[in-house]
Amino acid sequence: MSRATFCIVLFLSRSAFGSIVVPNSLADAEGNSNNCFPFGFCQGNGTMRYQQVYASSQFSAPILIGQLLFRPDANTGAAFSAVLPDIQINMSTTSKAPDSLSTTFADNVGVDDSIVYARGALALSSSFTGPVVGPKTFDILISLTSPFLYNPGAGNLLLDVRNYQQVGTTQFDSHDVPTGVVSRMWSFDVNTATTGEGGTATLGLVTEFGAVPEPSTVILITAGTIPFWLMCRSRTRRFPCLRSLPLSLTR
Repeated sequence: MSRATFCIVLFLSRSAFGSIVVPNSLADAEGNSNNCFPFGFCQGNGTMRYQQVYASSQFSAPILIGQLLFRPDANTGAAFSAVLPDIQINMSTTSKAPDSLSTTFADNVGVDDSIVYARGALALSSSFTGPVVGPKTFDILISLTSPFLYNPGAGNLLLDVRNYQQVGTTQFDSHDVPTGVVSRMWSFDVNTATTGEGGTATLGLVTEFGAVPEPSTVILITAGTIPFWLMCRSRTRRFPCLRSLPLSLTR
């Protein structure tokens, strides 16, 4: 793929495929709670296994998830920069609904369980920007090492985090509503099979899922740029508007 075509594909992948915030109702509103689980150290716990379920009703179509984004809580959050030294993130499609997670972790995991962030270090940060009363910007970014194709028609979405060494970060924006569209369970022992001294809750982190194009979509976009590329290469007076394009697109 030429540099010009790549630039066009990259631009379209960022602008045309969008993202989804769950709960949908909080895309531009602050959640009613806050929490540091599972990406922060706030209750003397050194490790953590954490699962959060998202209702399929929040997704209107299949999505190839390439990024997870969170935002600090407007009231108790703060700017931060930290490196979580040892963490793994999985995702799967689960039959378990919000507020109905089993206290046994394995019971919630779907057959398509996938490692989306390979075990290792994870740098997280936030500039704590946005309105004073919230919501703050979704700037706590996790770029997945392996995108996850989620089809809401097959079940609900499960986020499964194993944090082997927690460090201080901040309080994340969360939402707590019984019979809502998110809920969670956790254990303070990353290797345990059940919640143990952890628990379950109707609360969940407000999450933005960043989409990336599927391979078939990239092919279609690439094919669609060929006429444009040829037009750019001609550089004739018939297309004076091309003179204003970045040099990288007209070489």
